[in-house]
Amino acid sequence: MLRCPKVTQSMLARISIRHFADDIHGSVRAAYAKGDARADPVNVLPKSKYGGINTVSLVTGTTIIGQQGAQFVSSLLSSSRVPVEVQVIEAGQDDEYFHSVLRNRTAVHVDNQADAEAKQKALKICNDLDLYVFKTRTRSFPGFKCRFPDVDIQLIGQNNMGIFNELEYSPVEGVVEALSVVSQKANDKYLQYAFKAAAKAGRKRVTLINKAKEWAISDGSLVEAAKRMHCHYKDCLELELMEVEEAISRLVTEPTYFDCLFASERYATFLSAICSGVCGGANLFSAVEIGDHHAVFKPLQTKLSLTNYANLSAYGIVSTIVDLFEHLGHDKCADALWCELKRTMDEGIRTKEFGGQDTGEYVICNIINQLRCRALGK
Repeated sequence: MLRCPKVTQSMLARISIRHFADDIHGSVRAAYAKGDARADPVNVLPKSKYGGINTVSLVTGTTIIGQQGAQFVSSLLSSSRVPVEVQVIEAGQDDEYFHSVLRNRTAVHVDNQADAEAKQKALKICNDLDLYVFKTRTRSFPGFKCRFPDVDIQLIGQNNMGIFNELEYSPVEGVVEALSVVSQKANDKYLQYAFKAAAKAGRKRVTLINKAKEWAISDGSLVEAAKRMHCHYKDCLELELMEVEEAISRLVTEPTYFDCLFASERYATFLSAICSGVCGGANLFSAVEIGDHHAVFKPLQTKLSLTNYANLSAYGIVSTIVDLFEHLGHDKCADALWCELKRTMDEGIRTKEFGGQDTGEYVICNIINQLRCRALGK
């Protein structure tokens, strides 16, 4: 007589898991998955600086915005007399774009496309180059549609974790699960950069936006990591934890309260949209997606894929080039270009979206002429 082995809880668990897996792989519609989480390090090439000249990838497109932005960028770089040259990458050259940014380490992206294919390409570049931080700075300019004076908010967000991996699958027909994958290593890496950048920028208080009450494991792990890492910055930075709902309410009614915002990829994009809207619009500001070795600079209008403007804003382009100069170490040129942009604002030179009659070309030409006059004066 055969004796049956005793069935334990662990055996039942293994059986149920095996049957569940068989069901997944046995269905035509099931086990559909896309995306992947980054695991391998980025291959880093030597810096592309030849004869003291930095080479920067300039990503343009076939749209009017892309062509106009490329012209603005090229004109500003040539007039600023900075040792920076551009390598123009046209739309559709996807492999060349990736290899160009990988080689040059720095890129300016001025095309504004919000279709699904363009989104996929942007996410792939972000993941392949491990651009794990998204930064933008929004502030108030007198007369530029900002109700609140003295707003100056630095947002440093996580960029390529969680939903950015585009992981989703269907365990059974009619049911789809979307996965937001985070890791403690990635959280620590992001927070190390964020705290260091906030301290370097002279910020006094950082506010970590979260929903740890609802997402106790994912958001909770980020909160715990921030508390642990803040110990090294207690002398120069104050850490504040704030729920998303309260943060949105305060941004709309009292934006001057905030100094520097930290947020995971789940909240960083729409928080930057709110901050820019409070301060006059996304077309005034710039953004950068940055990793340990590579950086892609964009007008915030492009980063947020806002297509409600027929033309690319000159203000966002100038702000993008200022950020680029600072990243490359040309601080004096960055200060000079920023001062010229502020001068045009103070003198009432404004484009139509801000109640003026001037074109973006006129704003750029006015800045270029002043930069040339400075060079002649010296």
